[in-house]
Amino acid sequence: MISKTPFVIYSESTPNPSVMKFVANKNLTNNSKEARNIEETKGWPLLESIFSLPFVKEIFISNNYISIKKHDTVEWMEITNHIRIFIQEKLNNNTQVCKERYINTVKSNTKKNKSNFYIEVENIINTSIKANIQMDGGDIELISCDDGIIKVFLKGACSGCPSSQITLKNGIETLLKDTFTDKIKEVVAINS
Repeated sequence: MISKTPFVIYSESTPNPSVMKFVANKNLTNNSKEARNIEETKGWPLLESIFSLPFVKEIFISNNYISIKKHDTVEWMEITNHIRIFIQEKLNNNTQVCKERYINTVKSNTKKNKSNFYIEVENIINTSIKANIQMDGGDIELISCDDGIIKVFLKGACSGCPSSQITLKNGIETLLKDTFTDKIKEVVAINS
């Protein structure tokens, strides 16, 4: 008889004091999803159930982790273990992370006509930047590369993080300017 490995969830703090990262021992999704309210969880049963917790303000899910932004009325030490156990029990009781038809919707919304420069910048972001951002409970998405201005969208713990501007300017912008000398004037987060 083959036994199924149960989900185990542990928590990690992030640079954003309002956000805690809940990490699973197995992959949860191949897509990312940010939900700022329960209405944005359509097709994502796990996220919808997490919003039933009164102290949850926003949720971001990607790969093997869920970043949760709390309301300021509670402290993490009061709710972290409750959230961790809640997520673990939902997953081990077969709560679906995402319904199949919504996975296909996410994949079909990707850009089709990308310039060579856009593809090169996206490759650097995906190979040299994204993993570090995800370790802190966030994510980054390239939006555009026009006239030397790189626009990105910061998600999860990065959205609203006090140190996100430092990361953006001293980390991301510096790396991209060093890689693409004289092609990039500035990197801007469209949601900061």
